[in-house]
Amino acid sequence: MALGVGGICDGTAAERKIPPIAGELAGNLVLHGWPAFPGLAWKVTAVAAGDATLLRLSATAPGLNLQVEARLPADGGRGSWRVTEGAADVEAWLPVAKAQPGLAALPGDLKMSGAIRLAGEGTWQGSDWAGTVSSTLENGRADSATQGWSAADIGVVSELDVRAGVATLRKAQIRVGSVQAAGLVLQDLRVDVAGADGQRLQVSRAELELLGGHVTLAPFVFDPAAPAVETTADFSRLSLGELARLAPQALAEADGRLDGRIALRWTAAAGFELGAGSLATTAGVPATIRLAAKPGFLTERMPRTISLLPDWLGPVAKWFSPANPAYGTLSDIEMGRQPLAVERLSLKLYPDGPDAARSTLVELAARPTAGGAVDRVDFTVNVAGPLNQVLRLGLNESVQVKVGAGP
Repeated sequence: MALGVGGICDGTAAERKIPPIAGELAGNLVLHGWPAFPGLAWKVTAVAAGDATLLRLSATAPGLNLQVEARLPADGGRGSWRVTEGAADVEAWLPVAKAQPGLAALPGDLKMSGAIRLAGEGTWQGSDWAGTVSSTLENGRADSATQGWSAADIGVVSELDVRAGVATLRKAQIRVGSVQAAGLVLQDLRVDVAGADGQRLQVSRAELELLGGHVTLAPFVFDPAAPAVETTADFSRLSLGELARLAPQALAEADGRLDGRIALRWTAAAGFELGAGSLATTAGVPATIRLAAKPGFLTERMPRTISLLPDWLGPVAKWFSPANPAYGTLSDIEMGRQPLAVERLSLKLYPDGPDAARSTLVELAARPTAGGAVDRVDFTVNVAGPLNQVLRLGLNESVQVKVGAGP
């Protein structure tokens, strides 16, 4: 039947005259050598409808129900088609999707669920199909235990152009309620995508909520055949308190906001990697920190007493050695008993540092909230090595302490 219609449509005007057709064809499609593909039951019903033939096509399988209606004019002219019903279950068809060429980079233990609805319409003549197909994913979920991430409340709305029977992405909007990865919780992820050359995707918008603040990614191109991301992340008003919870070895608690920009890379093999960039306290927003207890962090370079006379005077020198007024304050600071009011706090990342693959510089200028003999404390913390040492701070730092009046 399909061959007969195609032959008539490709002939002369007289030959293209098609009488009304009535009948039914049905069968089962099984793709040997493709074990992930389930058996597909299909049926085509032809009904005479005035000067045209109405074709109803159905395809059903576990987790799939597709119904398409096509109208074929008797004069052999361009007909029309539309999807009258389309529904698919993501979990049921995920094994089929993972078997597609170019998707080998997906984690082997990837799990996904959700419901997809399909709609579309267009025209056709012979083998030339054209039109638009839209799909909507609702209540999606995904996770990979090996890569250590999970996503919930996924919604995707996409539009595809169909030309000569080939579908290409026109645009898509992706919304994800929450993502948990690397000990972080990302919320309200929003991505706008458009089709680009070579089956690549142009990401024009990508933003999310993270650590109580907002993150915006610069536009980038994504190639599904070689999945990787190279972009820049702008951070706005990140919570210093939530960030402090990622570094319990360095900070007991903190309050304030951070802004900045950091280069960002992602590959399926390596996951997320941070590049060059910096974060600093938000201007005009008060910030305080309280250090995690570390005896000697500040006082190991500070004497308990001040020697007014030379040591060769023996006991007399000790009698004239009053207590160092700064020692107690510094001890309170290093043990976390004395909070610090932050004047300036910045964190700078330098890829490919001199001693390791990555180095970090943390600079802090702060004043004790209770006042006293210590006017201001300046920290310069240098970290060389993997980025996770930034959270531990390594404490391989040079410390400068200002005593008395300062700028």
